[in-house]
Amino acid sequence: MPDYLSYTDKDLLTVDNDHAGFQVLYDRYWKALYEKARGRCGNKADTEDVVQEVFISLWRNRKKVQLNSSLEPYLFTALKYSIIKKLHRQSKQTIPFPPGLESLMSAELTSYELLQYKELQDLISQQVSQLPERMRQIYQLSRVDYLSTMEIADTLGISEQTVKNTLTTAIARLRKDLSGYNALLLFLF
Repeated sequence: MPDYLSYTDKDLLTVDNDHAGFQVLYDRYWKALYEKARGRCGNKADTEDVVQEVFISLWRNRKKVQLNSSLEPYLFTALKYSIIKKLHRQSKQTIPFPPGLESLMSAELTSYELLQYKELQDLISQQVSQLPERMRQIYQLSRVDYLSTMEIADTLGISEQTVKNTLTTAIARLRKDLSGYNALLLFLF
């Protein structure tokens, strides 16, 4: 069995043993991609998803990838677009509560981008505070405390359907109130 670890990235994309080639590429780059994505995605599941999407896309398109030497620039560019695509999909589904300031500090953002983030966070907090009390409570339990609808229903002694309906209404209101700021959410990343 050949020593795939000594193969170049370009050679690994064309090896006969697809699984072994993929595994070596994955082992070479997954950690760096994960670390880069972690500061921008906000949670472990989303980070793992975007890194997985990058590797799936690479492997599906491996015959078309044009390389001079290393895959690193290609993978980090693919990661950037994967994150943007994920954030765009999320922005259409819900108004996300932005990741904490600590995770943004490690994301290598400029001071201007951090200022924009703080302004956006303040704006979202202001809009959430204007929701009716029960709606605000349900929204915060869902989006800040990350409780499931079943956990929220149990905590508040209401039905799951009431929680779902209230969240849908809250998100629709926030989306309407913050509709002019979707570009700012994507600009941060």
